[in-house]
Amino acid sequence: MDAAEPAPAREFTLRRAVAEDAPAIGAVFDAAVRDGWTFLGELAQRPMFSAQDWDQLVADHAPPNALLVAADAAYGIIGYTAVDTEEGEMFLLFVDPAHAGRGVGRALLNAAHDVLRAAGHTEVFLYTEERNTRARAVYAAAGYCPDGTVRTSELHGVVLRELRLVKTFHGPRRSERGHLGRPGQAGS
Repeated sequence: MDAAEPAPAREFTLRRAVAEDAPAIGAVFDAAVRDGWTFLGELAQRPMFSAQDWDQLVADHAPPNALLVAADAAYGIIGYTAVDTEEGEMFLLFVDPAHAGRGVGRALLNAAHDVLRAAGHTEVFLYTEERNTRARAVYAAAGYCPDGTVRTSELHGVVLRELRLVKTFHGPRRSERGHLGRPGQAGS
């Protein structure tokens, strides 16, 4: 499939990641970073993490934590999110750019919120690089607001300034299509 040509709208399901998903999770990360993290320059054009790193990510997110994937029957893993249920943090959310605009990110975000609500949290926080304008816009549209905290870190020699964004949950858990174990579809 041409990278500029969007995938056709199809249903996808959300589920917990299993060990066999690790390579596909890494591939989604690499594709999303190449497309959206141009502020990293050349670093964004090559894989940043090893196969063992992705295996470890899956292993580290066994319950009660969660690593959720969006799976399409034809394309495999097309997105994922990770949450730390003890801290109330959502710290990864990536969608393969070939599947952008299908509601995958929104479904993953809502599923992450549901996991955190079920763990007793009334709010969620995340960090995102201040130059990642696409992600910041997505989170703002979902009700996240900066709380003034900035975290500085380094990724393969590149200094990152990450803004802490917070969202307070209001009302009961969402019961939309596209949640964990249920099919989702563009526009859901």
